Amino acid sequence: AYTAGALTLDDAAKIVTLRSKTLLELAGTGGMASLPLSADDTRTLLADHTDLHIAALNGPTTTVIAGDAESLARLVSSLNEQNIQARTIPVDYASHTPH
Repeated sequence: AYTAGALTLDDAAKIVTLRSKTLLELAGTGGMASLPLSADDTRTLLADHTDLHIAALNGPTTTVIAGDAESLARLVSSLNEQNIQARTIPVDYASHTPH
């Protein structure tokens, strides 16, 4: 935003600092995973997993989910057992979700 001229350097630095502090507070509270599924297929999959949410749509068949770390690990394991190559993302918070 600073480079595009939307923020001053001071405002951009404040946002970076606040985001870093927030991420420290959130660390250890969740997780994220990448699924080789469409958004619609992922929504169907998550219908019974109310503590997990779609965090990002990275492509027509690549969806990122996030939420409770234990629930996420169980779902990723279950998908891998079904030969769906889900993988966890090395973060310990559930970005882009209500979590």
